[in-house]
Amino acid sequence: MRQFFSTTLGHILIIISCSTIITFFVLCTLLFVPKGPPGPPWPWQTTYRVGSLVKILQETQPAHRDAILQAAQRADGIAFRWTSRLQRCKTQTFNTWDLTRTLSYELEGKSRVEVYACNAQDPRKDIQVIIKMGGNYLEARIANIGREPTRFTFPTFCALLFLLTGIAVMSVWAIARIISPLRRLSEKTDLFSRDMTVTPVKEEGPLEIRRVARTFNLMQERIAHSMQSRTQMLAAISHDLRTPLTRMRLYADTALPQPAREKLVKEIVLMNKLIGTALSFIRTGSDGEQAEWVDLDALMSTLCDEYEDAGVAIRYSGTVSLTVFCKPDAIQRVLTNLIDNAAAHGTQICLRASQDADQVVIMIQDDGPGISEEMLEKVKEPFFRLDVARGERKGSAGLGLSIVNEIIKLHGGTFELINALPSGLIARIALPKKIAPAAAKNGTGATDVNSG
Repeated sequence: MRQFFSTTLGHILIIISCSTIITFFVLCTLLFVPKGPPGPPWPWQTTYRVGSLVKILQETQPAHRDAILQAAQRADGIAFRWTSRLQRCKTQTFNTWDLTRTLSYELEGKSRVEVYACNAQDPRKDIQVIIKMGGNYLEARIANIGREPTRFTFPTFCALLFLLTGIAVMSVWAIARIISPLRRLSEKTDLFSRDMTVTPVKEEGPLEIRRVARTFNLMQERIAHSMQSRTQMLAAISHDLRTPLTRMRLYADTALPQPAREKLVKEIVLMNKLIGTALSFIRTGSDGEQAEWVDLDALMSTLCDEYEDAGVAIRYSGTVSLTVFCKPDAIQRVLTNLIDNAAAHGTQICLRASQDADQVVIMIQDDGPGISEEMLEKVKEPFFRLDVARGERKGSAGLGLSIVNEIIKLHGGTFELINALPSGLIARIALPKKIAPAAAKNGTGATDVNSG
């Protein structure tokens, strides 16, 4: 939950929720706590009677006030009396509050007005009105203040409902307008990170997002141009290197004696292999190969037969109909690199494959010396060689595991190295049965249909 509220969507929802709650309380305040007294008719009937009596008393000589109070007594539930000692009731409600404001307004603020409800069970009954007049108080006891007006009427409810609905609709629109360009930008970024396919992002949404999209378009164009220039440069270098190597091979085959020829040919073959490995690493994921459904069981069985014919002690146990949607040449390169690595450092190799509803797991185990735990991740970095732990392997450029790691990432899978007990190394590959659309794209950006 905390992670969700740290996202842009979470922030927007928090802001909208807080603003909606604040708006609701402001509206309620405006409805229930107006600045002036409430409009007629309620509680102006009582206000007029009490206010008129107070104004008459203020204009009357003190000697005649008792007679006026006696005449003002009504049988319909209102009584007046003079007192110098008050026993105030304690309850205050919206009714008493409204009556206080109307009386203060009617008396033009010249007299202090206090209103209390003396019946806590029914605050509309037995209302006490206290008005200070000189050194004494005029106390009015009202039997029933009348029916309290409806404060939350149906039109008011409809207005609030319309307001909150409008806020919700506009909020959804605002969120979609902000989140949709960000989602598309994220998808294009993931696509570009996988296969370096330049797909311009539509510049839309708020100004800041449009600027980010424009910057991303420029960035991917520059990176793609840089990668293309680097690949072309290395391809040219490899061509220029292979031409003299070919001449050296011809010269060695024709002009050198047998012992020297064998050594020189071996070194030439080694240099060609290093050049090919470097180019393979550079072109990983951008070779234009299309993904298709591949029977991994048949592919691994064939590879094991070929290695076994070459004298490698290897065995395979797998599942029939082990199919996965992948780039077949790239996956074959992964398996070949891992088997070559295992054969270079061990004497026995075991391949195992299994599958479940979502993924295929391949494990290649050798009986070599293994790798120290702190180096298991580092050996997957380009040009990193661990000759001390795994024995010197002449001709290795330190790119085999890097190529494997990049290809597996391209397919949306995971690649990890695990030390076996008591010795040996396990290369574990987990491939989704259907790779992401970005990985299924070919070099021109066309997408294959993921169908069996």
